[in-house]
Amino acid sequence: MPCIYHKKDGRICSECSDFRETTGTILIIKKDAAGDVLRTTAILEPLKRKMPDHRIIWLTAETNKDVLSGNPYIDEIWTPSFETSQAISFLKFDTVINLDLSPDCLITAATAKADKFYGFKYKKDGSVSCSNKSAEEWFLISHNDGLKKANRKTYQQFITEIAELPCYGEIIVPLQKPSIEKANIFAKKHHLAGKKVIGIHTGSGSKWPTKRWHERNIIQLIKMLAKKKYPVLLFGGMEEKDIMEKIIKNVRGHLVNTGYNNTIPDFFALLDLCDVVITADTLALHIATGLKKKVVALFGPTSPYEIADYGRVEKVITPLDCFCCYKRECNKKPFCMEEIHPETVFSKIEKIL
Repeated sequence: MPCIYHKKDGRICSECSDFRETTGTILIIKKDAAGDVLRTTAILEPLKRKMPDHRIIWLTAETNKDVLSGNPYIDEIWTPSFETSQAISFLKFDTVINLDLSPDCLITAATAKADKFYGFKYKKDGSVSCSNKSAEEWFLISHNDGLKKANRKTYQQFITEIAELPCYGEIIVPLQKPSIEKANIFAKKHHLAGKKVIGIHTGSGSKWPTKRWHERNIIQLIKMLAKKKYPVLLFGGMEEKDIMEKIIKNVRGHLVNTGYNNTIPDFFALLDLCDVVITADTLALHIATGLKKKVVALFGPTSPYEIADYGRVEKVITPLDCFCCYKRECNKKPFCMEEIHPETVFSKIEKIL
């Protein structure tokens, strides 16, 4: 089928100023989870500098496609299907980078033909092949909570070393025009122009309930912010609906609910309205960092050291010694995230502003 430029004025590739010849193709495999997919985009800028004339194809989960949609460094986004599996096993790539340790990604990486390979793939005997020393280190850390706690390298450092790149770049958060327009209407409706806006993300997702900051602390923080007349936007998904409604009931009139069912592009654009974002170790942390917002990030069961701060992230770590346990369930009293006090978070916000 002729391209849009040929349809427009009949031009052909050899006469087209919009045509860019490529010298090879890179396949990146990173499917799960949304936050990890987003922060993995930090390899794209240095990768494109290293191989500027290569096409980049990214294989990700269907549910995470919107996290990458509109990214200027990605030429095609593929999602798992029978046709995709056939294409990957048939085509020849210059470079394959697999940063996912799920069994299906290890098999996909093993079936892909490439001149250069970085990351992880299955061997014929079912063991995992690691492409270099950094890949081996990440593989071991991913299976050992004690090593996770002792580690002091950021995730971005690891993936940069695994892909053998000289540095990592920014997390890339693509903003879609329709979502920007919606966010602008939202901002106008709630009179946010010219004000220092605080965003509070309430959730952690159903898989990591231990990451969530207690609503009692969120309520106290909002009351403290209200005294300073800072507008507060409340963020969360359907899993946080009950929590968000409880917060709204207790601080009625002092915050604005951004909704429970925003699309990923709308979530990106609404978070972009904030000057400071308070969040646990979730997708919102990586979005806000990529949007170059000031962030107050709260850590209990997961590692604060893996998070690249880019000079914008203030980390608040629970004072309990059992932090970074990576437990998804915990019956301890006091609980690690409860011990992060609203006064501490408020002082961080005051310092930033």
